[in-house]
Amino acid sequence: MLRLLIRIIFWGSILFLAFFLWTVTLGQTINYEFRDNKLADEFYSLMLGGTPLVILLTLFGTFKKRHSATTKLLSILVTVGAAALTFMFLVSNLFTLGFGTWTTFNIAYEHERNPERQVREQRYDAGALGYGGNRIVEVRPFAGFFWKILPVDTTKLDKTEWRRIDQESDIRFP
Repeated sequence: MLRLLIRIIFWGSILFLAFFLWTVTLGQTINYEFRDNKLADEFYSLMLGGTPLVILLTLFGTFKKRHSATTKLLSILVTVGAAALTFMFLVSNLFTLGFGTWTTFNIAYEHERNPERQVREQRYDAGALGYGGNRIVEVRPFAGFFWKILPVDTTKLDKTEWRRIDQESDIRFP
């Protein structure tokens, strides 16, 4: 039973690390975003805060009875060093990975048949650093927690399928 628990901890840690690597690389480039900013914050906090701990948990799968004391000590030192380097990397990139967010300031259009499909004017909110760029996108609900984001040219919209609403959203102007 203990052996099974050790394997579950080890392979769960490996799976978490693989998901973390995907999140901070390819996951940053796909056209899906969290619908709720609080959920996104919790997700990135878990991913960034849990990674050094998960690296340490991989020690459960690296020790074998046949390994010498020197090999075991080397495994511990390398794993703790990797966790420390990962922690330093995450702290140095604290304000770049999952930090900013696209904020809607105007919902320009709403789809006639599905009001959750919208064309939004957005600005990249980098917190205390101000706003980055602008974009106009169509957002479609995906799997309950996400938006599928599609760039859109409003001059080419089929006006029979879209209703103009020009509704202020997250950013309010005085």
